[in-house]
Amino acid sequence: MSRKYRIGLKYCGGCSPRYDRVQAVEFLRERLKDTVDLVSYEDSVIEGILVVAGCPTACVDLTPFQGRPVWVVTSPQDAERFAQTMRSVKNKEGLEPAL
Repeated sequence: MSRKYRIGLKYCGGCSPRYDRVQAVEFLRERLKDTVDLVSYEDSVIEGILVVAGCPTACVDLTPFQGRPVWVVTSPQDAERFAQTMRSVKNKEGLEPAL
């Protein structure tokens, strides 16, 4: 079994959600259960940040995450692309933001 990436999870404030963000994260947890551990973005041992925004505006302040890979999901389609990206890099060194 290859190692799992620890990715910090940050939700937006939810002011204008256009899809069920919690459902999207549950999809990712299930789809990536052998590849990724989604943990708090405040965890001290993470390899990147997944921001789950409820709309395309994605107004989450990314400043605190500088220097780390950041992926922004704004739709179920973005969640699927993130899952595909993480599955494709599970055997590579280093993470690169894909979205």
